[in-house]
Amino acid sequence: MERPPNIDRPFFAYGLFRPGQLAFFQLRELVSNVTEPSRVAGSLLLRDGLPIIDPAGHGFIKGALLTFLPMRVAEAYDRIAAMEPDKHYRWHEAQVGGISANVLVGRSPRKGSAPCEDAEWNGWDDPLFTAALDVVDETLTSQDFAWDLKPLFRLQMAYLLLWSSIERYVSLRYHLGDKVSEKVAQLAREPAFAASLQQHVKGRREVYRADRPGEKEVLDPRAPDKAVRYYYQVRSNITHRGKGVVRDYELLRNSLAELLPIFREVLKAAEHDAGYYSA
Repeated sequence: MERPPNIDRPFFAYGLFRPGQLAFFQLRELVSNVTEPSRVAGSLLLRDGLPIIDPAGHGFIKGALLTFLPMRVAEAYDRIAAMEPDKHYRWHEAQVGGISANVLVGRSPRKGSAPCEDAEWNGWDDPLFTAALDVVDETLTSQDFAWDLKPLFRLQMAYLLLWSSIERYVSLRYHLGDKVSEKVAQLAREPAFAASLQQHVKGRREVYRADRPGEKEVLDPRAPDKAVRYYYQVRSNITHRGKGVVRDYELLRNSLAELLPIFREVLKAAEHDAGYYSA
């Protein structure tokens, strides 16, 4: 999406860019002041798990007013615009504590949305970061191989669920668009991923593509970018149309047992990284 018409106004953040949330790290170095708590008039709705404001609604939404460094205002709004999809949001001017601010409100906010139960949104409460990971853990610890392949199918379901959580994470942290492979690649650049990878993976191994048996990905604990491609290839092998049942039960189980704690460490580090620390 484009920048707002007037970039000299501060930005009211109530979603991903609010201090404490997943995408705030993109703006932290550009912020000169945070006024929190702040609030804006309207009603808070959820669409596709994302918060949107209906400015015609009744009530108030809690958030934070971000003032950017004068020389970096344009950069700040460019980062916001690059992150947020304009199919969901549009720019709006609102009063926040008597100050005119830019705020992202929903496009056709009442279509395909549901009321948010609270006056503020917290992305860390997303079920894919909480209950889903518990389900993956419970499935992993309760499955032993059997020739009827039911445990294998349960592990496959758990692995796909784990990847749903990971894809949700990289979307909320980096970009809400549909370029999944590009967003997933960002995971390899996170220090917590690299450190946890070396902790949980002790050796190298390979996985061949189900659709192109001559091609493979290599898991190397010293190469985070290769590791991401390896784990994602295991996911792709499960879902590839026309292939048979995955025969290597241990490969899937090992991948799940490694990637789950690695991702938990990534989440923990990202939550710690989401705060605002004034100079």
